[in-house]
Amino acid sequence: MRAGLITGKNQFELVQREDPIPGPFEVVIAVELCGICGSDIHAYVEGWKYAPGTCGHEWVGIVSAAGSEVQNVSEGDRVTGALAPGCGRCQECRSGMSQYCKKSWSEYAGSSGPTSGGFAPFLKVTAERVIKIPERIDVRDAALIEPAAVAFHAVRRSNIRIGDVVCIVGAGAIGLLTAQCARAAGAGLVIAIDPDESRRELGLTLGLDRAVAPGEELSQILSEVNGGLKADLAFDCAGIPQTMQQSVDMVRRGGGVCLVGVTSQNATISPIRWISKEITLYTSMVFTLEEMKATAGMILDRRILVAPLRNEIINLDELGETIDGLANRRIQAVKILVDPSAG
Repeated sequence: MRAGLITGKNQFELVQREDPIPGPFEVVIAVELCGICGSDIHAYVEGWKYAPGTCGHEWVGIVSAAGSEVQNVSEGDRVTGALAPGCGRCQECRSGMSQYCKKSWSEYAGSSGPTSGGFAPFLKVTAERVIKIPERIDVRDAALIEPAAVAFHAVRRSNIRIGDVVCIVGAGAIGLLTAQCARAAGAGLVIAIDPDESRRELGLTLGLDRAVAPGEELSQILSEVNGGLKADLAFDCAGIPQTMQQSVDMVRRGGGVCLVGVTSQNATISPIRWISKEITLYTSMVFTLEEMKATAGMILDRRILVAPLRNEIINLDELGETIDGLANRRIQAVKILVDPSAG
């Protein structure tokens, strides 16, 4: 089979891989769709050592083969996947931190897991990593369960409170999903910040209260909310170094910032501003299987809207050019899906 992989800075390759065969505790997924994630673009631009297992991780598909010991899913089930539960044996698990299980993270990151991600017709993973998708969810919407679960986890990590004034920095897919999760969690006012007008307009159609570009209008809004105190909480979903300090500057004294977007580049911050404001910093990465199940439920009952985020579906032959176009801003899209079996 062919698999699309980011192999270095500004390098994308279609490589040949053997069709996978499941071991006793594994399943093979016939990938139906896989979203292009912002982290895929960052890996391409910044030259990450990007493991095959995470190159195309927003996948949905059908179990085409199951190992002899698999009990949680059956052939024919539509599934998506996340980190497996803790192994119970590593130091993290034995210390009561199974969510950081060394074995599970190693497999998810690809160092001991799949030889390709979801940019391939077939993907083999440990069966513990997958959940069944409710039948009533459209397969195109199901492809966004994974990024929506990233947003769900971030909002849980942030200790948001009912009525909070929330800034969403970056109105890409993760930002707009985080905004919806914040609203569902009880945020009183949600403000999206993005220089792209079309993304701001999309945020407003999704029910956000305000959507503004960085600059004077944002400064004016922040001087008015909370009686002039600024926002209570900011979610930095942009994944660029500049926004880390900007996010801190948006919140009040004693407020919080949750870092959701990822970058490998160094960021310049003003420590005295962080310290003098007694900012609480949260970081968020991936999610649990239970959070993924809850996210699927919220998509099913339309508390999270994902269909407006979808732009188009492409095939593997178009993938390399599309990734380069997104990286270099020739293509403006929120979420592009890949059908790895399409000709």
